[in-house]
Amino acid sequence: MRPILFWITQDAYVHSGDFMLFVGGLLGILFTLTEMKRIGQRPEKIYPLLLLIFISAICGARALYCISSWGTRHYDLISFLAFWQGGMSLYGGAILAFIVYLIYVIWQRLDFWRTGDMLAPSVAIFIFSARVGCLLAGCCYGRQCESGFPLAVTFRNPAAFAPKDTPLYPTQLFFAASALLIFLILWTQRRHKAFEGEISLIGVSIFSVTSFVIEYFRGDARVLYEMFGATVSQNQIISAAIFLLSMSLYVLKAGVFPARFH
Repeated sequence: MRPILFWITQDAYVHSGDFMLFVGGLLGILFTLTEMKRIGQRPEKIYPLLLLIFISAICGARALYCISSWGTRHYDLISFLAFWQGGMSLYGGAILAFIVYLIYVIWQRLDFWRTGDMLAPSVAIFIFSARVGCLLAGCCYGRQCESGFPLAVTFRNPAAFAPKDTPLYPTQLFFAASALLIFLILWTQRRHKAFEGEISLIGVSIFSVTSFVIEYFRGDARVLYEMFGATVSQNQIISAAIFLLSMSLYVLKAGVFPARFH
């Protein structure tokens, strides 16, 4: 693919992964602005939140990756901050961004569920753009597949992180397609939600399921565990936990125990 999008000078370039993160952030802001106008949310409280979520997502994604790979490589401050060199965990970004979001909405006295519903489609489109960046950069790649597999991708660019000249499952495309599907579902459903929090809980639930399945096709280095006779990744364990939590909250918010959770 194309890890280096274009060169600025002989020593300076724009990395495709970084560029797509920037594009995803812009798309997320545009869709958030549209939704803010529709629901009448105060923008002066949302703009700082968007910036904080973006920064914390990048830092969290890099941090979890560095922690997970600490046994094979040690990071100093400079190498930790060099996220453009590859190595980010999406769940690390999601976890830290959620913590920052929770602190911010409590501090600013925003409605937790209403604000989450407003941001959920933007998060999905950001993930879509980021995963397109993964495809261009050749990271988060799939394991080897049969050469006749119709969606197989083969990386030949020396700068790509994926194995070269080998047909691989297009896990980046799988992730991007699932994020785009989630965005479309949330964007069309947002006007018809039954309760505050439904949009964000639907998005999180679908995302955790699709991520769990796609993980089986990944071939890049990840943290793996043996559980109940099966090999599962760190991300799959997190996905399962998030799915159980989000579905439990969905059932409760939908009206099983309305007195406690509405």
